[in-house]
Amino acid sequence: MLGMLTAWSQGIIGLSMFGAGVAIEMMEPCTLGLGGGAGFVVISIVISMYYARTRSRKAAGV
Repeated sequence: MLGMLTAWSQGIIGLSMFGAGVAIEMMEPCTLGLGGGAGFVVISIVISMYYARTRSRKAAGV
């Protein structure tokens, strides 16, 4: 199981690196960094909202 998870994660990392390499040829590095940073911020906000909603439901007994 651990080997399969490692293989999947390494494959995803490899595809991300390939995608970043292709994207860096089409846009400026600062713009690509801004997009990546904005993506992390959006993902963290969505996860935080989900966590807060789940936590409030548990407190309400639902």
